[in-house]
Amino acid sequence: MSPLSRIALVIALAAVVGLFFDLPDRWFCGLLSLACMLGAADAVYRELTVWAVAFLTTGVMLAGAAVHAVYADARGRRQR
Repeated sequence: MSPLSRIALVIALAAVVGLFFDLPDRWFCGLLSLACMLGAADAVYRELTVWAVAFLTTGVMLAGAAVHAVYADARGRRQR
């Protein structure tokens, strides 16, 4: 297993473990997005095009979810 894969797995595991400790949504989605991007980099290095596209697509969607969570949290604070 390559170092990029190991780092991606550790980051994804940290995100999942963080759920048990009330990790905010923006951090959870951001960490999973980072793990997907590292997985995509590893897939590109190994020339696995389909996996790279899948990881990149998932990473972009999770990054969008993280941005949405940040925006929703900031908007909620302004309305209080």
